Amino acid sequence: MAAIHIGKKIREELYKQKISVIEFGKLINRSRNVVYDIFERESIDTGLLNKIGKVLKIDFFSIYSIQKEYNSGNTKSFHVNEPNTPYSKLPNEDVKNLQKQIEILQTEITYLKKINSLLENNKSPQKISKPRIKKIKSKKK
Repeated sequence: MAAIHIGKKIREELYKQKISVIEFGKLINRSRNVVYDIFERESIDTGLLNKIGKVLKIDFFSIYSIQKEYNSGNTKSFHVNEPNTPYSKLPNEDVKNLQKQIEILQTEITYLKKINSLLENNKSPQKISKPRIKKIKSKKK
């Protein structure tokens, strides 16, 4: 997988949203020259990337988390509870239920990735048979 060039991604998004370089620079408190420098960067300070993401309303961090090298079944996610998230307005019980559903789905995703991996590694196709269901005999009176 090719390395991510974050500067190019930022420039693409800036042009998609039709924001001028000067206007963007003002929004992130940087000069026009620094903005052009950002476009050339392959990596960027996380604080600056967070600020850029807020201005452009894009989660640039998600670009990194979907990489195959990084996104494995054994990788744990890191979650920060920010008070401004819409979940903070939900009742505590609803949040716990949502968190439980997320855990279940993450476990299911891990299993599906393992199954996918096994199927990709298995070169000979196998016939998948339906499970047999036993019929229950009813007693006649």
